[in-house]
Amino acid sequence: MEFLRRVPLFADLSLEGLQMLDSQARIRALPADAWLFHQRDRGDACYVVVSGTLRLVLEQGSSEETTLGLLGVGAFFGELSLLEPDGTRAAGAIAVVQSEVLEIPIAAFETLLHTYPAIAYNMLRRVAAHVRRSDERRLEDLRHKNRLLTDAYTALEQAQAEALRRARAARELELGRELQRRLVPTIFPNLHGVVIAAATFPAYEMSGDFYEVRQLSEHMLSIVMADVCDKGAGAALVMAMAKGLLLGMDQRHPLALVERFNQLIRATNLDAAVITMVYSHLDIARRRFTYVRAGHDWPLHYRSKQGRVTMLEGGGMPVGITEEAFFEEMHTDLEPGDALVFYTDGLCDARNFAGDTYGRERLISAVQAYGRLPAHGLADAILGDVRAFQSGTPPIDDLTLLVVKFNPEA
Repeated sequence: MEFLRRVPLFADLSLEGLQMLDSQARIRALPADAWLFHQRDRGDACYVVVSGTLRLVLEQGSSEETTLGLLGVGAFFGELSLLEPDGTRAAGAIAVVQSEVLEIPIAAFETLLHTYPAIAYNMLRRVAAHVRRSDERRLEDLRHKNRLLTDAYTALEQAQAEALRRARAARELELGRELQRRLVPTIFPNLHGVVIAAATFPAYEMSGDFYEVRQLSEHMLSIVMADVCDKGAGAALVMAMAKGLLLGMDQRHPLALVERFNQLIRATNLDAAVITMVYSHLDIARRRFTYVRAGHDWPLHYRSKQGRVTMLEGGGMPVGITEEAFFEEMHTDLEPGDALVFYTDGLCDARNFAGDTYGRERLISAVQAYGRLPAHGLADAILGDVRAFQSGTPPIDDLTLLVVKFNPEA
């Protein structure tokens, strides 16, 4: 456990997290020149070097064999194949001298990602750094080949290298997207009288939208809908960091939590860390919804008795702009059959071929038309209405939707 604590990726793990790793990991001894795994082997574990040195090898045994790097004590490797859809090793690993590695099985790895979002954030950074190192390695390879090849082959070699670089970058982005997908909740708390449905669609490989639903007590839920004011990989990194901060905070009153969250985001000193959000508590016993709207689009409240939709207003600035930001805590009461609809601006900003936006008025009309449907039916109907409006036009922003529905019998 002391060794694991010295590995940077696991430095922030709790004692329980370290004990979980310690109980599931095992030491593997490797003689010099012994393979730990070969390129294209199926990955079922990741590793930390305990002693000795390992060498990462690409295209072993062929004329294109390349050493990608040497791994010393404390190096963490092998995790990328656990995120890849086909789960195969991108390179082989061989012991340079007699070595030992700590083997962490995929089950323990998956538990880490779900339990400690900060580790997922650090791994997203590793993926981004891996793309950068790959690009640098390709550029150096191009320079070397340009010195050796004749002018007749230069253009061809450059085209081939560019194709390899693009393929590698696309693969790394897909890995990042898969990691982020695992951070999005798909199973929600099962509380009597409440059903929740959600969906998210990135405009690019990765998204800056996120949502979270957590059970605080037997009758209380916290609901978060947030949007990082950026797109792509940068927004995804900020999203993972922000979600990790939120999950690590005490679940206090919405206003107090958002104020503290704003202070923590400001302390990162990241210009890209500007976030709109709705943070709320849903008291099922009292049927009271208490929320803070920090610069985010207005949640919609479908009132079943009247068959109409109202916007849940309340002032507030986006998180991360200033330490002196103004936030306002609001509340509304709910009745059986009511629905709450949360969304990011990518929904209202969806465009058709003519350049028209879907808009909030169309969204309100859709919620009013389909508000009596169950949660999943209402969510599907809204998304179907948006897609019909777009008529195949590519999205320009991430789109996320979350619906909370009270059963009429509750």
